[in-house]
Amino acid sequence: MSTTLAGTAPVLASPGKALELSDVTDEASFAALAAAWNDAVAGAAMPSVFLRHEWFDAARTWCCTSARLAVIALRREERALAILPLVRPVDRPRELGLLTVPDTQFADLIVADRDATEACRAIAESLRGRSDWDVLRFDYLREDSAVVRHLLPGLRDAGLPVHVAEREGNPFIDIGRSWPDYFATRSRRLKKALNLAANRLSKLGEIRVEHVTSASDEPTLRRALDDAIAISAASWKQRTGNALDQPGPQAFIRALTEAAWQQGWLSLWLLHAGGRPLAMEYQLVHDSSVHALRADFLAECEAISPGTHLFRQLLEGLCDRGWRRYYLGPGYNAYKARWSEGVAPMRRAVVYNRTARGRLERLVEEFAKPALRRARARLLSRDDREAPAERADPDSDASAERSPPRGAPDPSMPRKEASS
Repeated sequence: MSTTLAGTAPVLASPGKALELSDVTDEASFAALAAAWNDAVAGAAMPSVFLRHEWFDAARTWCCTSARLAVIALRREERALAILPLVRPVDRPRELGLLTVPDTQFADLIVADRDATEACRAIAESLRGRSDWDVLRFDYLREDSAVVRHLLPGLRDAGLPVHVAEREGNPFIDIGRSWPDYFATRSRRLKKALNLAANRLSKLGEIRVEHVTSASDEPTLRRALDDAIAISAASWKQRTGNALDQPGPQAFIRALTEAAWQQGWLSLWLLHAGGRPLAMEYQLVHDSSVHALRADFLAECEAISPGTHLFRQLLEGLCDRGWRRYYLGPGYNAYKARWSEGVAPMRRAVVYNRTARGRLERLVEEFAKPALRRARARLLSRDDREAPAERADPDSDASAERSPPRGAPDPSMPRKEASS
């Protein structure tokens, strides 16, 4: 259902052209926004694939049992000026958050850059006047996102407390150059590991790398997608509940694949050895970027590193083909550190309403919990200082310092945070 927000005063941008804010809470109204939604994306400062209606429609199929649509649409006459793709978690109905899934790389308000200031002011005023929410959470925000540049300042100006913090960034590789130029920058240790993986795989029989794209025929697409889902089902991710054979993730990947195949975004890589698919990587290709959403391999094959071999092959295939960046996905680990060259900084933010519960949530999250963490840290530090010398094991390496992955923030340094 799409309804005008109660209690929201009309906002006039110019004489006779009022802005209308409405809630979009049902699937039919959400689907009806598709064309206007993508028109707004086309005018955005960052027209990412992760802002497209097709992406959010696929994400909705995953989240439909755990969250309800609470999209805010801002229109002027027949044109969608801005869309804030929010949901309400079923178990936390007074909380709002962006519609995201674990595969999300970037999220934002959908708004043309020329309309951002006006639209964000109107949305902020609307949210300030509503009493049906206590906490609003934003995640996967780029530094140059419309939320960071326009909406959060608008919410602050409207008198709502806003807390912004760094989150793990999105590592990337420059693929606008030739493979030899890039590969020459990699470590000898990595190159040795790649040779070892290739030698181990060769013992299984013929090695074949398959690349399925939007140019592939439908039978090939269906078979490759089924192979990818089967690999994910037999990977270590099975124990996380996010493997692609699970109901939510499978609905998501099938809906996304259908849209990506039709829109020209699809890029699915499979590694076959001895006639058997062992590893896969699922990507979206959009504009000048390649985004790796999923990389899985059969858990039983971990010792022979099929995923490592596939990654080396696909990366060579992507270099110097007209794209600029290959994004590995938010988060840091050793695998990404071995390959990446930089990190796109990202933010998360929490906004608190002026309701009693909103004020209480802010008190708990911004003051009580940090105070408890500091007290616990002081207690542990005191215990360490007072521990008798004989308790220390000089042969133990449990306390040895470990360097963070390249590109990750130094854990000894404070995280930059801002609250107002």
